[in-house]
Amino acid sequence: MALVMALAVAAGTAQAGGFIGRAVRARVHPPVAPVRVPPVPVGVTWKPVRIASLDLGAPLVALVGDKAMLYAVTAKEVVALGVANGKATELGRVAFSGELAVPAPREVVGAAVVDGDTVVASVSAYARSLRVHWKGKQLVAELGAPGFPTCGKELVPLVPGRNYLDGASYGARCRDLVDPTGAPLAVRAMLATTSRLTVTANLASHEYPAIGVAFELADVDRDGRPEVIVAGAGAPGDVDAVKVMTFPDDKPVFRKAFTGGVVGIATLDDGTGAVGVVAAVRLVGATRVDLWRLD
Repeated sequence: MALVMALAVAAGTAQAGGFIGRAVRARVHPPVAPVRVPPVPVGVTWKPVRIASLDLGAPLVALVGDKAMLYAVTAKEVVALGVANGKATELGRVAFSGELAVPAPREVVGAAVVDGDTVVASVSAYARSLRVHWKGKQLVAELGAPGFPTCGKELVPLVPGRNYLDGASYGARCRDLVDPTGAPLAVRAMLATTSRLTVTANLASHEYPAIGVAFELADVDRDGRPEVIVAGAGAPGDVDAVKVMTFPDDKPVFRKAFTGGVVGIATLDDGTGAVGVVAAVRLVGATRVDLWRLD
């Protein structure tokens, strides 16, 4: 009889979600540790190839990739580009709208990030961001909140009349990767107005000097060690170069020089198994941009 009563009390407490209930469930269904899946390395051959030379109608100020798509942010529009068979072609574009930014910096700057199935883009000429996505085969957009996207849903305002963000930063990138054992690896990079890029990966941190506004993070060869992909900090339109370094090393594993300025770096996954790296190059004020696939 005592045993029956004890079981009844335990069952009732379990249904109520009390301490005894949690203990009973823990004995019956012990917590399962997440399964770690180590990344499978892939071979990467750095072989720069120009995949497009496009007149976008306005100077390019930012570039972001999503799967096999590139989104080019100009001073006026967001242009969607499909990448296939070694070529990039325009698939659609939407214009910025809403109230103009007051005061606007003399140098137009922009930023874009991927948030789920939406690209959040901002340009300094307009007060509010733009949320761009596909509706069937049509590229559409709605006005978003003020500010420049940096990491995920974070929007940071420009300093009024300047080309940098609150906090004396030109922008940030965040990537959720895995380390060589398959454990989560949160990587963040922040570019200060001193042109120093601070990269952190979990508890490790490293600083890279003389970095331009075009930079990106990725595990290109999928070995669990993120690559830091950067342009130089020269004047806009000057001779430039893209360097790829494996965090936290300073020595480049790849370097490609260009006769124009690198105004955007993006990554994409076109189904080849490796992460593709694309650099956008243009001259000062030019509406034509060359896109280079680097690997």
